[in-house]
Amino acid sequence: MNMPGTGSIGRTKPNRLETGLLAAALAVATAGCDSLLEVENPNNVVQQDLENAEAVTALVNGAVGLTSDAIGETALSSATLTDELLWTGSQNWAGELDRGTLTNPAGRSDDLTNWYAEAVWTAEEAVRMVTEVQGSQRDLMLANMYSGIMHMMIADNMEDFAFSDRTEVSAPVGEANMVSVYDTAIVRLETALGLASGAELQRIRALLARAHWGRALWPTMQADPTADPLVNDPDANAWAQAVLDEVAGDDWSFDITWTPNVGESPLGSWVNSRQEFVFGPDYVIIGVSGKAVAPDEDDADGDGDVGEAAISLLDPVDGIPDQALQETVTEFIEAFTYPSVSLVSERELHLILAEADLAAGSPLLAVDHINAVRALKGGHTPYDPGMDPVTPLEMLRHERRVNLFIMPSRRMWDMYRFGEESPQWGGNSDASVDPGQVWVIGQSERISNCYIVDPETCS
Repeated sequence: MNMPGTGSIGRTKPNRLETGLLAAALAVATAGCDSLLEVENPNNVVQQDLENAEAVTALVNGAVGLTSDAIGETALSSATLTDELLWTGSQNWAGELDRGTLTNPAGRSDDLTNWYAEAVWTAEEAVRMVTEVQGSQRDLMLANMYSGIMHMMIADNMEDFAFSDRTEVSAPVGEANMVSVYDTAIVRLETALGLASGAELQRIRALLARAHWGRALWPTMQADPTADPLVNDPDANAWAQAVLDEVAGDDWSFDITWTPNVGESPLGSWVNSRQEFVFGPDYVIIGVSGKAVAPDEDDADGDGDVGEAAISLLDPVDGIPDQALQETVTEFIEAFTYPSVSLVSERELHLILAEADLAAGSPLLAVDHINAVRALKGGHTPYDPGMDPVTPLEMLRHERRVNLFIMPSRRMWDMYRFGEESPQWGGNSDASVDPGQVWVIGQSERISNCYIVDPETCS
């Protein structure tokens, strides 16, 4: 492992990277690229016309945009599977996930396979092209960073995957080998770190903490997730601590954002606008329409604000609506079609270290990290395991639930490894019968990839 270094960073929420804005640059960069348009027939652009320093910037920005949308769709999908979102609409794929079904290749698996394939290919192509045309250091850094993010998302969420190159078909990695996709993610992120400066340093270090943490969790998910559920990985811990040493107390996070310039967030579109989903009743009080969260008109948390989202999930220590959850849900609703999605945050890094301390038999150290998170979310008293009627593990589970709310896959993993089930899951559903199950290769890939259809026909 390359040990984390130091650097100047943007630490607080106002300095979050607005990745959606980078995607908007795709059209601008393409329009301003003389060599791209100076061909005999502008309607017949070939590969060579794209391989120049100006065009690769557009390709990098395209990778950022595709990755952003893939992340948004993943957050929507995993939240629908868990108890975070309740399906209230008419989409068949959403009904399947709500009931705990993940293994229909023609269902949501097909959508995710295609989004992931498009995003990861574009990011990898950007890495190749920036390297070959000797593009800017920043383009090479972004290409590697978003390739790393996409490889991590695929490893997190797919049972198997084929990394094909346009018409050059590749065999699926294989279920037993999917952990290697984390290794690729880590290599890409480490390469990006060596090229980064400023705010990107912290983002990439935090992503490395998450990638190592996910890699350490992966074997648990392949066996019995409840048998040994806690992760304690030295690389994840080192990267997490390195970030916390620089951002502690800033409530730092790395978010994917959407704006009117680049389009709507998948979550905002489906939940707030179309109202095909509503946050689950274990988290919020649903209004009379059954399609939206009720407002808290009685100031149930006593913070003096009336009209925030009405929260049903109470803090275990104070017995009032959890402040982190209320803040997240209220901001989500107010953003309407443009709510952001967090990739990693200071709060999650503290919880990674708290979990490691519990796994190592050091509950008091874990409590320190838990209380650091409680201080960040505000409005709650510190947790005292000698006085409060909940264990450190129960507090860890609660703080992960409210501080990582709607983040891609987090609740899914926690429900599997801590033996929880959504009220909507059927007794024979994939999620109930096979805890740890994630999405399978989609139908489009299954009928077009010769290695899946008939390996003997592959040339």
